[in-house]
Amino acid sequence: MAQNRTISGRVVSAEDGSALPGVSVVVKGTTTGASTDVDGRYSISVSGSPTLVFTFIGFTPREIAVGNNSTVDVRLNTDAKAIEEVVVVGYGTQERRELTGATAKVTGAAIENVPVAGIDQAMQGRAAGVQISQNSGTPGGGVTVRVRGSSSISASNQPLYVIDGVPMTTGDFSQLDFGGQSVNALSDLSPSDIESIDILKDASAAAIYGSRAANGVILVTTKRGKANKTTINFNAYTGVQNMWKKPGYLNAQQYLDVMKDAFVNDGFIAEDEPWGPTEFADFYYGGVDFEPTDTDWLDQVMVKDARIKNYELSASGGDLKTRYYVSGNYFDQKGVIIGSGYERYSGRLNLDHTYNEKLSFSAGVQLSLSQNQRIVSDNTVIGPFANSLAASPLWPVFYPEDGGYTYPNYFYTNPVAEGRENDNESNNLRAIGNISARYAILPKLNLNLKAGADVLNLAERSYTGDNFPGSVAIATQGSATKTTTLVTKRLLEATLDYRWDFATNSNVTFLAGSSTEQNTIDQTFVTGEGFPSERFRYISSASRVNAGSNSITPYALLSYFGRANMNFLDRYLVGVNFRADGSTRFGENNRFGYFPSVSVGWRVLEESFIPEISALSELKLRASYGVTGNQEIGNFSYLTLFGPGSYADNPGTAFTQIGNPDLKWEETTQLNIGADLGLFNNRVTLAADYYIKKTDDLLYSRPIPTQNGLGSYTSNIGSVENKGLELALSTVNLTSENKGLTWTTDFNLSFNRNKVTELYQGQDIFYGFGGNSLVLREGEPIGTFYGFKTNGIFSTTQEVEDAGRYVDANDDGNMDTQAGDVNFVDTNGDGVISDDDLTILGNAQPDFIGGFTNTFTFKGFDLTAFLQFSVGNKIANPAMQYMQHLGAYDDNMRDIVLDRWRQEGDVTNTPRATYLDENRNNRSNQDRFIYDGSYARLKNLMLGYTLPSALSQKAKLRSVRVFGQAQNLITWTDYPGFDPEVNFAGTSNTTLGVDFYTFPQARTFTFGVNIGL
Repeated sequence: MAQNRTISGRVVSAEDGSALPGVSVVVKGTTTGASTDVDGRYSISVSGSPTLVFTFIGFTPREIAVGNNSTVDVRLNTDAKAIEEVVVVGYGTQERRELTGATAKVTGAAIENVPVAGIDQAMQGRAAGVQISQNSGTPGGGVTVRVRGSSSISASNQPLYVIDGVPMTTGDFSQLDFGGQSVNALSDLSPSDIESIDILKDASAAAIYGSRAANGVILVTTKRGKANKTTINFNAYTGVQNMWKKPGYLNAQQYLDVMKDAFVNDGFIAEDEPWGPTEFADFYYGGVDFEPTDTDWLDQVMVKDARIKNYELSASGGDLKTRYYVSGNYFDQKGVIIGSGYERYSGRLNLDHTYNEKLSFSAGVQLSLSQNQRIVSDNTVIGPFANSLAASPLWPVFYPEDGGYTYPNYFYTNPVAEGRENDNESNNLRAIGNISARYAILPKLNLNLKAGADVLNLAERSYTGDNFPGSVAIATQGSATKTTTLVTKRLLEATLDYRWDFATNSNVTFLAGSSTEQNTIDQTFVTGEGFPSERFRYISSASRVNAGSNSITPYALLSYFGRANMNFLDRYLVGVNFRADGSTRFGENNRFGYFPSVSVGWRVLEESFIPEISALSELKLRASYGVTGNQEIGNFSYLTLFGPGSYADNPGTAFTQIGNPDLKWEETTQLNIGADLGLFNNRVTLAADYYIKKTDDLLYSRPIPTQNGLGSYTSNIGSVENKGLELALSTVNLTSENKGLTWTTDFNLSFNRNKVTELYQGQDIFYGFGGNSLVLREGEPIGTFYGFKTNGIFSTTQEVEDAGRYVDANDDGNMDTQAGDVNFVDTNGDGVISDDDLTILGNAQPDFIGGFTNTFTFKGFDLTAFLQFSVGNKIANPAMQYMQHLGAYDDNMRDIVLDRWRQEGDVTNTPRATYLDENRNNRSNQDRFIYDGSYARLKNLMLGYTLPSALSQKAKLRSVRVFGQAQNLITWTDYPGFDPEVNFAGTSNTTLGVDFYTFPQARTFTFGVNIGL
């Protein structure tokens, strides 16, 4: 007869050796069971020699035959698939198999050691349907995020970010002009604190956020403590950054040759005249008082090995009652251009406490301080980077006589002085916090209360000295500006949730809630002029303090929302969401917006008529339809406003805005049809989604006659459509059973077609910069380029005569076109090249984007290779009109001009050199300056090694991992500029894919260590 005996032991994580409390221990085939305590220990009474089954959420179940042993210690492996089974959705979670909406997930492990400042940069290329572009390489700079395309012209196109249930304040609150540079509020979050990022893409998933969900919702969940002994983690990396590409520019002799060619072609000098630096300086500048040299200005402003470093220390643990996570982080990134850099200090504390079976509390707070050293760049001709590309190579950095800064051309300042002598600082103090309580009224009925706050205090200071030639502050003896922006958000929220299990594998869950959100923006601005010298840089030293400004703008949101999800027989799924938002941004006629959605799912795999296919582990069909909104247009646009004014030096009031009481929300309707497929026990999973996303009632300040003193009027005037297909494929190619080698692959591919479907009275809207135009036109996508088409360069005079092309650039009645000039296409066939021949030249929207990740592990080694790509997008580079001016200015030029037309019969794509105004049509807005922006980039390559536990434990360490990685290691592209990932206008909705002296991204090499205690 079997004798009763006791089996005891300890259960720990195989990953880090930490204790696992709450593990279920059951005698197989019986109901006899126990669970582990806070130290992972268990004790269970058995008879005979049974098999024990160990199960725990997030870990792979394990069965162990006890035999005659009385002690059985167990190590459980993390089950990545099980962790992914739970998806964070608005105001709760869902099991992935019950999900009917389109979502994507990025784990914290995938981004925690990526050498970037913000989580948006770290997510790039990792989620289908999410296009993320770094506008430039500026440390801490703005990042453009588009979920399923651009849906608005003038309202925000950025998604809503929700941090632990609190909508986050995002955007650029800078009051100073730095060209196209912008401040990124998301950089205040440390990627190392992130547990997971869930992206809600379709209306069924996002509609519960109503008026802010038209551009998608990104739910960020931070790390929390677990019931085990305290574990301490120290993560650190350090490295260097440099430009991954340096296009060729002319040296001094090449520059002189091109300039002479231009003057000879225009008849200013003869071909055989002596020509050198002195002759050019006498001809162009009237002589200079120094010996011309050969300066590489880009080298002068470029930091060849800019440092980057990150240190993070965290501790987590607790018991079944109280759990905690606390961390501190320091991040420092120097820019690859002098005068730029970003530094951040941050800390986070998350607490969870279970008072009893009915009542529990949670709280979290983050504090951060970021310091951004900014330079003017992008969308400007003033700044160290732009000026270094334009400065003549004949000029030295300093005058040899007195060591003062030179003035290397007529139009710009000294690049080195721009980077060294001007102060541009932004200091951002940020606090984000929340506290919540959960009370179980009934076993399956819970009341949830939450209060949250987000406080952002941005202080900026700039100083422009007068101690170098060309400085804009020379006339004022130096100028300085001080600004402060205080943005506060306060959230109160209450929800009820209930689950009703009404049959086998059938249930209905309900959620209902209400929230109020109060926001305030308080801004102050003051300037001063007249400083004793460049050593005095603060406004307190200014001799003239100009009148500043101060404004306080409140706005609020009142919301009611609900959700119902039904799962019938674990195969038929239905979801309904609804939200009503009332916003102070709209008048009484449209104060409230209503945003419903419905979705259905069918788990076909569970049907009896599906044959038993061992390879098939999931097959689900999904469909959804819903409405979301966009309210991000600024405040009180519906009101008629008056403000202070003056007339003949007498104070008064004047109209500042024409009101529109009928102004209403932008409304986005979205249809989504999707399918989820799992094969081989979900070792292969595929999610496919097709969507049609239409936005109506676009908010736009349309031009109006100016007789009333105002030139625009905000109204709802148009529509935009996005259609697309998304594919996300994950495979487990090899498991540890293959001699310890594992290999997993994640691949995503997204196709999106954007189109403007309606504008006010069908009228085109033209805009642009630097001679490169863009157009908003019905039937064309946002970001469409507009200009002249060309057909090469006229090789001979006979070709010009045969073309009979009439190009009268100077209006003197004569044809100015000569051999060596651009052959413009007569698109309307009237024999004349004029503005009537302007046409569409392409657009900045890619045909498809995607990401491809492969992860390998073998005996302590891990290797991750992440490739990101964009195909089919165009880039307009108006700076090329200056960098290929061929004699029109004294700027330096790209080496492209070395292939210029020089004599009859030359076949080339670069026109002749010329200085005269009538020939500047060669540099007009044309397709020669629009390029293929497609690229594939090895975004991240990481190799790590984890020491064997026997070695780390000898050093009294839980784990030790060392790693090296490269960011932006290799980029394959035909784009001739510095970087194909650009947007000179920051996060602009309409000006996409334009490169105007844009600060390039850096290639980064880092080495780091992860230590667990």
